[in-house]
Amino acid sequence: MVLLFQSGAFRLSAKYIQKKGNVWYFRRRVAVGCEGLHRDAKGRPQSGLFFSLKTSDQLEAAKRVNEHARRQDALWANHLGNGSGEAIDPKAALGRLEAAGLKPGDGLRYQDSPALEDLVQALTGGPYEQGEYRPAPDPQSRLTLDLLMGKQVPRTLSDAQDKHIALGKGPRNKTAQQQYDRAWSVLLGITGDAILTDIRREHANLFVEKLRIRGISADTISKYVYQIKPVFDTAIREFELGIPNPFESLTIAGKSAEKPYERLPYSLTELQAIWQRCRQMDDERRWAIAMLSDTGARQAEVVGLRKDDVILTGDVPHILIRPNGNRRLKNVQSERKVPLVGEALWAAQRAMTTTGEHLFPVFQPRRAGATFNPNSASAALNKWLKDNGLAKTGQGLHSFRHTLVDRLRDAGVPKDVREQIGGWKSQGVSEGYGQGFSLSKLHEAMLKVCLI
Repeated sequence: MVLLFQSGAFRLSAKYIQKKGNVWYFRRRVAVGCEGLHRDAKGRPQSGLFFSLKTSDQLEAAKRVNEHARRQDALWANHLGNGSGEAIDPKAALGRLEAAGLKPGDGLRYQDSPALEDLVQALTGGPYEQGEYRPAPDPQSRLTLDLLMGKQVPRTLSDAQDKHIALGKGPRNKTAQQQYDRAWSVLLGITGDAILTDIRREHANLFVEKLRIRGISADTISKYVYQIKPVFDTAIREFELGIPNPFESLTIAGKSAEKPYERLPYSLTELQAIWQRCRQMDDERRWAIAMLSDTGARQAEVVGLRKDDVILTGDVPHILIRPNGNRRLKNVQSERKVPLVGEALWAAQRAMTTTGEHLFPVFQPRRAGATFNPNSASAALNKWLKDNGLAKTGQGLHSFRHTLVDRLRDAGVPKDVREQIGGWKSQGVSEGYGQGFSLSKLHEAMLKVCLI
């Protein structure tokens, strides 16, 4: 086992890998009962595998080791289970080719290869004489033969997940990862690591039904579906499958009947009470609340700010909401400049006095190697507002965003200016042209709702 990374309590290692000279090698013992699947040049069964990974890069070697090991695991599990059932496993088929020293399409490239002939006979139960009856191979062997003759490798659910994550579309934090894992655990419990083109609408409906039986609300079921549907969208597009998404527009019983969660804005009196308490306590958490209340920015956008995102010099003090090491943004329109006025300006000036590169170091993880999680900040700040009687049912941090929209609307600020301040997607083709409103124009709009 080779250590790839270690930080604090976090440790990442890779098995079946060793270095010889400047090159990494794969070494693994063959599962008992599977030795006959792997043979040396003289046709003798192998109890161990050892071969070059053809790279000197440690991380690339670990990636290749993982791919080999997953194919071998599938092959051995399929073999020891005697290929029972009609389900077929593409990874097991690929592992069978790899064990014979072959690749997909080699049946067309190397038609006179002894290894090719041996594998075909093993898969078909041959050799057969001319005219002799040849029984049809089992589905798993049929797939292996098809891949040998150049058929496209079927893509599975795990392939879809791998592609989705490789494109940077996976869960963004620990909480999102947990939601993702729960949803996929339910689906894989229904289908296993099935081939994507075998997934039908009935599987998606069964997914919803299983969650409903557990007593999960329709709104939460929708969140589970959202963990699955985008992965299928990615796979259908990237693998060019040409099939409909089985999780598209699912009917979730009871969803329309449930009363939607009502997000209530704050009144002017309630805002002033919050600002008064924030100034009295005058600490990092209260500065964050003050910035949220007078910028209309999303909670993660504010608590994840770095000091180089804050510009207090020049004619218009403002913050740069852009991706950084703490968090990504919700969409392209989220990247923007937001003028600082009123309580937000006061809070930014106070927050710049802290030490370090982060505007709000109190929200940064305390353990080395831990991931920044804006949700933990949200829970703490919302609790403080509730416990101190500053927010009633339906009000929270996100209500500041709704409140600012109302304030800007009441002040006569045009819709497209409001959308640029809040980072919402504008409607219409023309809105995608140009650089948008100038910072001074946005500042002018924000001054209309400034109360101090």
